[in-house]
Amino acid sequence: MSKRTAVISIVLAMILAVVAVTPGMAKPDKTTANSVAVCGCGKVFVPDATTEYLTYSGKQYACCTHACHEMAAKDVAGSAKMFDAVLAKMMAPKPTLAVVNVASSTDKGIKAVCGCGKEFTINQQTEYLTYNGKVLACCTPECHAMAAKDPAAAAKQFEETAKKLGMTF
Repeated sequence: MSKRTAVISIVLAMILAVVAVTPGMAKPDKTTANSVAVCGCGKVFVPDATTEYLTYSGKQYACCTHACHEMAAKDVAGSAKMFDAVLAKMMAPKPTLAVVNVASSTDKGIKAVCGCGKEFTINQQTEYLTYNGKVLACCTPECHAMAAKDPAAAAKQFEETAKKLGMTF
């Protein structure tokens, strides 16, 4: 596993730990509509009113599409095991670091503020800088390359940007 993949896995695990729709939860209502779920196929998605669920042993499992639901419904017990295995894999290892420049979580994703001041949505292409026990999400590969040249100065810039925006760093 590459360092970048490991960091993405840690970030995803942290996000899921904070806002995940766990298998035991009921179908989302207005209070949980901005939560994310993990389908048995491995896709992370935002459940909505059209999300279909499977129920097995008293737990509900959200399916990302109708096609995934149809496939999973053919073997509910096996699919439940697959859902649990996918979630367990995403949650391990237990994260010890947090992305410190996250600004907000919306139905469109996790927003962060880069050291350059640009607000962006964290995605699978996001590159991260780790410095002094902190993980910082960079808005572009170019920002990451610049930050990686002098991580101490970059971390200071991230902190100053966060303070200007009233964020806790």
